[in-house]
Amino acid sequence: MNLEQQAARTIARYDMLRPGQPVLAALSGGADSVALVCVLRALGYPVRAYHLNHCLRGEESERDADFVHSLCIKLDVPLTLEREDAAFYAAQTGESVETAARKLRYARLSGCAARQGITRIATAHTADDNLETMLFHLARGTGTRGMAGIPPVRGEIVRPLWTATRAEVEAYLSGLGQDFVVDSSNLSLDYTRNRIRHTVVPALRTVNPGCTGAATRLAEQLRRDDDALCILAERALGQGSPAEGIALAAFDQLPAIQSRMLTALLRRAGVPMQQVSERHIGLMTGLLAPGGDRCCNLPAGFRAYREQGRLRILFEPERAPVPLFDGFRGRLWDSSTILTVNVKKPGEVFHKTCDTFLADCGTIHFGTLAVRPAAPGDRLTLPGARGARQLKRLFADLSVPLSVRSRLAVIADRNGVILAQGVGIDQSRVPRGGKILEFRFEGL
Repeated sequence: MNLEQQAARTIARYDMLRPGQPVLAALSGGADSVALVCVLRALGYPVRAYHLNHCLRGEESERDADFVHSLCIKLDVPLTLEREDAAFYAAQTGESVETAARKLRYARLSGCAARQGITRIATAHTADDNLETMLFHLARGTGTRGMAGIPPVRGEIVRPLWTATRAEVEAYLSGLGQDFVVDSSNLSLDYTRNRIRHTVVPALRTVNPGCTGAATRLAEQLRRDDDALCILAERALGQGSPAEGIALAAFDQLPAIQSRMLTALLRRAGVPMQQVSERHIGLMTGLLAPGGDRCCNLPAGFRAYREQGRLRILFEPERAPVPLFDGFRGRLWDSSTILTVNVKKPGEVFHKTCDTFLADCGTIHFGTLAVRPAAPGDRLTLPGARGARQLKRLFADLSVPLSVRSRLAVIADRNGVILAQGVGIDQSRVPRGGKILEFRFEGL
């Protein structure tokens, strides 16, 4: 079976492309991507090519762009050629150059496809790439999904050469008399993936010359198993909302199902999954244990809570202190709570409610007056109490759920806490006959 037949079988097996469906091919100029364009063209697909010059290898990058341009003219394949300084982008984002270049490439590919009304993007990943990825994930530590390596299809991305080896690709190009370029950075052992390619994989082939095919079969099996476990996890999770919470009893499952339920819940909540690690899943697993932790931090401003027999995930971005002054009125952070601050003259008529707090103006340092979330060490002496108590203890006495505490406002100045929403005002700030500072909360 030649490479074209193999690719046709892979396309059909994984439902990558419909007959005659337009496809945008990522074309670097290397052997794999050149073979990809030739194969798609030979199979009759309307193929367009995209090349991004990352400006990382000086004259070699320009050589690659020129080669791709000439190749597309020769093959009569429409080409979009763009350039982006990947090193500059990496410096701006703090990411590695390799990660930044990959993000740029996929973002530009997706944008190019969208502008042309194309819904499928083909990349030239081969079985060798998949083996290297599996070994890379194995070395770093991963789960079933990570050990399955590169998927044949992910969203709009399809990989028609997923079952082909690099040797088969080069033999195909040799048969066509088609040349290609070699990226010199692929030969450097400074990169982890290159060390795997040039040292680990050759050693594996001395044990089993067919290790690439064996890895492909393993990847397929792992992916099928993981898909089945994920389906079972979704069923066990039901239709519950992460914000409303899922009953803890629902998580009484085998560990393989339970961990996938937690992953699915994170995904439903909108947590960026590329930032989720096994450590986060472990922290959430700890929340399910009786007597364990009751909350944990998650990526991108999310937090998980165990309360009232349920597991909840809420988005809680960082809330910076907001300076306050006489006449202030505004919404607090991203919540529905509106705070109004006004000075009242002695004897002025006003309406006192449970959401209104009155403080003696003479005790307030207006230059440092601010509203903020509760902080570790906050203390409050409630009127009639024998002494100051930690705010977290007062919240507990009032049975305020952890997820609510983080949204309640604390008003303080340089002298300490003045009041805590939902709790009360400090005894030292109670009005004593002079001007009064009124704090009025609306909503929660």
